Amino acid sequence: MFSFFLAGEILAAPSFVSSGKNAYLPYPVWGQAIGVYNIIVMNADGAEYSKSPDYERTRTATLTGEVKLGNYFSVSGGYGYTDQYATKATSWSGWDRWRAGLKSFYRFGILSLGAGVSVYGPAVSQPWTGERNPNWLLLRPQVGFALDFGKTKFQAYGLYEREADSHLQDPVQEKHYRYMEAGATLSYETDWHLILLLETTYRSAVEGTIAQRSDAFNLHPGVQILLGENSRVSISGLYGLREGNTYDRGIRVGYQYILPLDE
Repeated sequence: MFSFFLAGEILAAPSFVSSGKNAYLPYPVWGQAIGVYNIIVMNADGAEYSKSPDYERTRTATLTGEVKLGNYFSVSGGYGYTDQYATKATSWSGWDRWRAGLKSFYRFGILSLGAGVSVYGPAVSQPWTGERNPNWLLLRPQVGFALDFGKTKFQAYGLYEREADSHLQDPVQEKHYRYMEAGATLSYETDWHLILLLETTYRSAVEGTIAQRSDAFNLHPGVQILLGENSRVSISGLYGLREGNTYDRGIRVGYQYILPLDE
């Protein structure tokens, strides 16, 4: 697979300046998007941990919208529903955290740089099990870069997430849930209305793991199927690559609609 992507990069390398549907980065399925978009994204996924008697399964459905503010900024918002089951923990289901975000994105030839911050509201349906307080906000700043070679594109990001009170300060509690995450997306657009994706995500607790299996290293092979100029369907898997991973397998199916606001 890597040799296939490399061959595609070599063939696409002379086309540094592209137009139309090649002119923006594919919206990642699992990782964080560093570009700015006019887009609506709907996702449904399921993942499970089944390598021990401590079985755990989660299913989520999310709706996200993003609108550009000029050429270099965007605002976004989203909401979702979660259904979580575990044999050794409290199972729950219901509406999850709302999200609001702001991003900036700048192009310098084939190189692009992006940064942003997202705020997640309280988890209104999640019970407090003693590991994470669902009433706290989550603050998530991120940075990233991208390389655009026409049909072949690479993007990577890093973020830091921490709990915060209503004033965006550290909450008063004995333990905090903080982690760092990094990820990358390699994509190649074929001539058959298909974008091949290979994503990876890595997450690690910053100040000790206060929840079981909170660290993760995942591989996500997938595709995006182009449906006309503005729509696409995405299908991508999850394969855990470390012992004690948060989940060892999963799948995500989504629909993306690019709002024709730039036309």
